Amino acid sequence: MRRLATYTLIVAATIAVLILLWQFRSIFILLALSLMVAAALRPSIDALIERGMPATLARVLIYLLLIGALGAGLYFASGPLLDELQLLSNYLVVLYESTYQRWEAGTGLQEAIVARLPAPDQLAETMTGQSGLAIVQLLFGAAQSVVGVLASVLIIVVLSLYWSSDRAHFERLWLSLLPANQRVQARTIYQQTETSMGAYLRSEFVQALLAVIMLALAFSVLGLDYPLLTALLAGVAWLVPIAGFVFAVGLSFIFGLASSGGLELALSAVLITGVVMAFLEFVIEPRFFQRNEFSGLLIVLLVLLMVDAYGLIGFVIAPPLAVLLQISISHFARVMQRPAAPPIQIESLEERLAQVQTAYSAQVNGESPTPLEVGSLLERLDALVDRARAVAIERE
Repeated sequence: MRRLATYTLIVAATIAVLILLWQFRSIFILLALSLMVAAALRPSIDALIERGMPATLARVLIYLLLIGALGAGLYFASGPLLDELQLLSNYLVVLYESTYQRWEAGTGLQEAIVARLPAPDQLAETMTGQSGLAIVQLLFGAAQSVVGVLASVLIIVVLSLYWSSDRAHFERLWLSLLPANQRVQARTIYQQTETSMGAYLRSEFVQALLAVIMLALAFSVLGLDYPLLTALLAGVAWLVPIAGFVFAVGLSFIFGLASSGGLELALSAVLITGVVMAFLEFVIEPRFFQRNEFSGLLIVLLVLLMVDAYGLIGFVIAPPLAVLLQISISHFARVMQRPAAPPIQIESLEERLAQVQTAYSAQVNGESPTPLEVGSLLERLDALVDRARAVAIERE
């Protein structure tokens, strides 16, 4: 009966935790992503600390560089991007007019479709009328999603700075909530997961950045009318495993057709996109992260769920969250499958402590005495051994 009550309590507590996580899922997602950003930036911070820079200054410098790079990229790309969007809107209007006129004298199906569409000279009136309200709402929603993504990115970067500064305190705090015999395994799982997630996030950031830069330059040389817009969308699409390549190639083909070069330019854009994506997949990614160790299907499913729940923000944050889930489970399984370490005998601990105390006493009486802090540490070790002996006697 007691065991049944314990199992019931565990199940109820698990359900309660899941309900709380669901209710506060937005906050939980931001916290998880901030931990991932802190893990991705930690090697750079540690490298500066090893060179003699103070830890606080190293963190501030790395995060200022990150924020500055994001701000500079947004500032320099916003102007050309807006120009390309305006050019694209003009092209869509011209395309609508030509299609409307061609379909007026087309097949019966085309004539039926044209009959339900506004005439080209009525587009402005339609956009400002009731029928254009849905389009305006769609554009407003897209703009709101973009602003939401930028605000979320800023919040994540700031939170990750706090995580990076208080990492040791946070680790000690949550480990103190676990039983003493589980803390070593929990710390191992946490550190391995953090390292893997940092490698994954660095890999994705480097690949997306290289994809945008290389494709934008190649499309500009090729003569696409929308090089930056096409490269940006293809770089974001590349973040989605498996289907990302298809999305990137499809976007390149569509924007190539929308350019003045027509089908030949579109096929050239597809070829360039394929070459760049293959370079990222087989040359760049293996240097940072082994994506083939994780299920792309789970990532795609989570992308669909997150897009349905959060829109554009969900599309951006779903891949790292899915990888975080898989990495945590894989590391947990590896640690749990390891054979348990043989218990250390109390007699062995006492013998080792006696050897250390003998060596310490010899150094104290010699010419080069050991610092007194070592003596205090030995006293604490002696107390811990006594406590371990008492616990072992209680269990017998």
